[in-house]
Amino acid sequence: MQETKDNLSLLNTLDIYIIRATLLAQLARKPKHTIFTVTMANIKKALAPKKHTNPAIKVLVCHHKHLEVFL
Repeated sequence: MQETKDNLSLLNTLDIYIIRATLLAQLARKPKHTIFTVTMANIKKALAPKKHTNPAIKVLVCHHKHLEVFL
C-alpha cells in the first residue's frame, strides 16, 4: 500500500524549470512537454483581494426571485 502511495505522489509532482529560448523552441516541438509561463503580473492578479459585487446588479430582473442562489 505504501509503495502505491509513493508512486502516485511521484506522478502528481510538477517539475518547474527556467529555460532559455533555444531550449524552449526545441521542447515546444515535442508533444510530451507542457510549456507555460507565469509572470509577476499573473501572480499579483491572483493574489489581489477580490471585489464583491451585488448580484442584483448582474442578474436579470426576471431571475431576481432566485438571487439567493447567486450569493
